[in-house]
Amino acid sequence: MYLDRILGSATKINILYTLISNPKRSFFEKELAGESGCSLSEINRQIGGLVSANLVLFQKMAKVKIYRINESHFLFKPLLMLFRDLNVIYEEIAKKLVGFSTKKFNVACVILIGSLSRRAIKSDIVESPSDIDLIFVVKKDSDVKKLKDALIEYINSEISATYGISIYPIVVSEDYYKKGLINNSLIIQAQAEGKVLYGSKPRRFS
Repeated sequence: MYLDRILGSATKINILYTLISNPKRSFFEKELAGESGCSLSEINRQIGGLVSANLVLFQKMAKVKIYRINESHFLFKPLLMLFRDLNVIYEEIAKKLVGFSTKKFNVACVILIGSLSRRAIKSDIVESPSDIDLIFVVKKDSDVKKLKDALIEYINSEISATYGISIYPIVVSEDYYKKGLINNSLIIQAQAEGKVLYGSKPRRFS
């Protein structure tokens, strides 16, 4: 299949990721090697096929080789979607979960913690994918189990099927969260470092 020739090695994938992530930029050969994490010799050995397919544009100025992605190529848009930053994809999932929960329940706030809040998602989605750590704070104790059950059902039916990752939502009441500000390490961390996606963080005294 022709895609074997385009994506047939880690070097080609790294080259394309670098170029597609910077579609308006032209790279000197050494710049491309440095930013893609590939050796100059591997760039020279493998980029020729991408140039022959016209997916990568090539020009030579004096003795300097310059490369740029061809935005007009039919593969550009599909590859752009394929090479999206995982942080952006995970943020998209988090927004869907926030939208689902706030439409159906009386949610006081949603707080993002962990690697996604630092935009430090692991690049490995096969062996050790990052988690999406979300704390949902509801106003009523009676809504805790209802929201958790609804979220798990939504995640299993919509999110896991589309994105192939597992999410374990944390749902607590506003009263529980406020009490946890004294000695619950997870809630203390969320209060200090968490990113608010909806509402505002409860305060112990308000």
